[in-house]
Amino acid sequence: MSTITVKMDVYEAVTSRRAVRGFTDEPVSRVVLERVLSAAAWSPSGSNIQPWNSYVLTGAPLAELKTHAVDGSTRCTRPC
Repeated sequence: MSTITVKMDVYEAVTSRRAVRGFTDEPVSRVVLERVLSAAAWSPSGSNIQPWNSYVLTGAPLAELKTHAVDGSTRCTRPC
């Protein structure tokens, strides 16, 4: 695995950031998901309490979650 090093000052980082709101239906590969989640495990947290949980859904469970998110329903037919 190669490492990419990018040097950027704080002002440039803040002023050049963007929020992506357009998404495709193309699934994210397992390799990319594993890499992102691995990197996230190294992210800092206050007092090192690491208060997060990560869940990866695919297939029918993902479709059901999307449906509930869109229609505002809070009740799932299986554990969500």
